[in-house]
Amino acid sequence: MNNGLQQLAAHLEQLGFKPLYRGDPYGAGLDWIYFDCYFHEAAVRQRFGLGPDVTYTAYDGRVAGQEAGFYDPSTGFGLMGHHPDYGRNNGKAEITGAA
Repeated sequence: MNNGLQQLAAHLEQLGFKPLYRGDPYGAGLDWIYFDCYFHEAAVRQRFGLGPDVTYTAYDGRVAGQEAGFYDPSTGFGLMGHHPDYGRNNGKAEITGAA
């Protein structure tokens, strides 16, 4: 697992976020943990040193569901939250990496 993703997971735990779901939502060998927040992509990338080997994915929910977050394609591990548009509009916490 990517060290920056481990640090981000620890940061979410320190902030008091509990996982809403952990599993493979697409049956593709993934291990994604979902949280009730949304991520500021650039700030989180910088703060936790997430390089190009970590993918940011965002699904806007126009058909069904919505999500956005970071995952490591080499391991399938990821940390997901709300799509920023939905997170902002619904008053969810924005994760930037700041304490």
